[in-house]
Amino acid sequence: MAVVSAGALGLDLLRFRLSWLNRQFVRWLAPLLKREEDRRITGATFMVIAALFAFFFYGDEVAVPVLLFLSLGDPTAALVGRRAPGPRIRGKSPVGTAALIAVALLVIGALVSTGAVEYHWGLLVGAAIAGLVELVSIPPDDNLTIPLIAGAAMYLLGV
Repeated sequence: MAVVSAGALGLDLLRFRLSWLNRQFVRWLAPLLKREEDRRITGATFMVIAALFAFFFYGDEVAVPVLLFLSLGDPTAALVGRRAPGPRIRGKSPVGTAALIAVALLVIGALVSTGAVEYHWGLLVGAAIAGLVELVSIPPDDNLTIPLIAGAAMYLLGV
């Protein structure tokens, strides 16, 4: 994880210094990038850095669920939230947040039923916190803050 994190961060920093590399990077990966990722660290880089820290600081029992909350729940929140009518909080839909939490609960159910993790009520708290962090969009990026904040809560609760 450390090598992948360093490589991803190194590539992002290098492409900011070499405009031709950044143009090629954006051209090749345009369908996968958010509009602003042509001039900032990508969500994928933040995610691998978050995975490194989650596994290192919290262990498998927390890192696996919280990274699945992010990798399955965050895209679901975006897809549902964009289409949902109603109020927005910092540009995010509470309906999208509810979708992330629902996916996180499904993840917990799947992990517990397969024996991959042992049930602990802190998993449910982690799912709720992941949704809250997604909703309020704590900088620098959800792909970093969701696993670190929800993971810290789960870890502190004894998951």
